[in-house]
Amino acid sequence: MTDALVTVRPSLFPSLVGASSSAARLSLSIATGTVSETAARPTPAGQRLLDLPQSGLERTVVAPSMTFRVGNDGAVGISALLAYQRFASPGLGLLDGQSLYHPPSWAAGETSSGSGVRVDAAYRLGERFEWSAGYQTRVNMDAFSNYRGVYSDPGQFDIPAQASLGLSYALVPSLSFDLGVDRILYSGVTPFTSNGLPNRVLALLGDGLSPTFAWRDLTVYSVGSTWRNRLIGEVQLRYSTRQQPEPTSALLRRALEPDVADYAISLGWARPTGSSSRLAFVANYAPQPYILGLPTHRSLSSASRVEFEALWALRF
Repeated sequence: MTDALVTVRPSLFPSLVGASSSAARLSLSIATGTVSETAARPTPAGQRLLDLPQSGLERTVVAPSMTFRVGNDGAVGISALLAYQRFASPGLGLLDGQSLYHPPSWAAGETSSGSGVRVDAAYRLGERFEWSAGYQTRVNMDAFSNYRGVYSDPGQFDIPAQASLGLSYALVPSLSFDLGVDRILYSGVTPFTSNGLPNRVLALLGDGLSPTFAWRDLTVYSVGSTWRNRLIGEVQLRYSTRQQPEPTSALLRRALEPDVADYAISLGWARPTGSSSRLAFVANYAPQPYILGLPTHRSLSSASRVEFEALWALRF
């Protein structure tokens, strides 16, 4: 699993192998994700224990896909990734005049788009085991014209390329366990010097003697369990290792270390909404705020990071 704004977790949805009995299938998925903050530790008296979501970056990915069966137990799928970004505020971007939460002035009208490709393959090994693999190209997003970093770098938030490998085991038809590994190529994405970065990091940048600010590639390991019920749908719990990349500079790594989460936990629910459609929601928790430089307003209190995702898929 990666950052929620990087990709959608395929394990929440039907496998390529069991999704359809036809030789080929066309489907359309629409996923959206946003980031908000919530207090991680007890706050002083008079402060809210749960902050309202703040203005931030929202990404929607439309993915038309074609899946082809390979024999009786295998399948290959190819998807076009059409991404759209905008700055969103609480209440689906609508705020009343008395609200204390207002989007920044640069947010109005700012949008960005980009495209990429993803290829997936899966094969069933007997009645209980199934392996899967996938590769996603980098999605090069347009830069925001009115939003720049602390050192005037353009607000460009690309989706990095990544490769994934997974193995699933069905203990019983209604309960399965899976292991996954993802290699995320953050080295191909330019970091953004957001005000959301810690001051001790920004203090090391901006002059001729500053270390190079670039990300290392990241490997993420995960373990999850999915429970299926005909009436309720699918419920999945997943634990993942560190999902935030490290800078290539040792000096910047030490400066960022206190703000980096070593793990993340996600809880998801998915259910068919018709004979050819499916709806899923995912909530992801990390004990420390993300430090990728996404333009979100950070709370003055110590805060963890909670992400919410939604996906709707239609099969033709």
